[in-house]
Amino acid sequence: MAENNPRRPIALPHKVLDWRNRRIWLVSIRHYASHVLTAELRRRLAQERPECWSDDLSWLPDSEYILPEFVGSLTGYYTHFKGFHGCRPSSVSSYYEHGLLGQNSDLLCDMFREIFFDVPQEDVESIITQFAARSNSERGAMWLVGSDKFLIEQCGHYLIQGSEYLMALAAHLGRSPSGEDYRFRLRQYGVPTILEVDVPVKLVPGVQQVEVAKTILSEWGQLATRRLLPFGDTPPCYVVRQDIPPECVRDHYHPARIIDPHKGHRPYANPFLTCDMCG
Repeated sequence: MAENNPRRPIALPHKVLDWRNRRIWLVSIRHYASHVLTAELRRRLAQERPECWSDDLSWLPDSEYILPEFVGSLTGYYTHFKGFHGCRPSSVSSYYEHGLLGQNSDLLCDMFREIFFDVPQEDVESIITQFAARSNSERGAMWLVGSDKFLIEQCGHYLIQGSEYLMALAAHLGRSPSGEDYRFRLRQYGVPTILEVDVPVKLVPGVQQVEVAKTILSEWGQLATRRLLPFGDTPPCYVVRQDIPPECVRDHYHPARIIDPHKGHRPYANPFLTCDMCG
């Protein structure tokens, strides 16, 4: 019989908070937070029926203790937060090979120069210079949200036109003498793509961990009080400032229909439904 190797690391269970599966993460609360969200607290809330907002925890007794305790239990239970990244890459395979790399404004500016090669270069360079401060503040950052449906219906411009930084540069470049909106030129490059990513909890900034915890507490409170509140469908947003390794990229797809916020929220028919990674 083979001997156990004491130096072999023990694999931690892969527990993912998937915001789309509300019932599952509500049920899971009892596995990690029953010591703070007690039956007694639930009965009290059911009796008093306060409005359980996420941005105002005054409805939660001893919130100064409960909130940090709940955050610690939440981030100790889940290993990953599932996030979705909307993009328009020329090569999807690069994500599977290198992971999600933080924003590199130098590379984006080089792409901007290539795409708008026919525009007077003094205008192009002037816009790049104007965005120098923003390029420094956003360097290394990437944005993900907890719902792919939200990306398609509310943030479709990231799929249709790609990088927000490139869009901002193009928007400030304005229009061509012929009336071309330079933002829309970005639609000629790449494939509209949604990446499904399991983001390691340790890469999610603490402030965002707290925001996720507050939203879960709000949902739990609404269930306890049977008093539902409006505006409860917005998923969490994760702004990660470290590279996400390739093994965290779980899947991808190319939506056929995307709501286009830059053209009156009309549906955009995606002409590219496959990529270099599709079968």
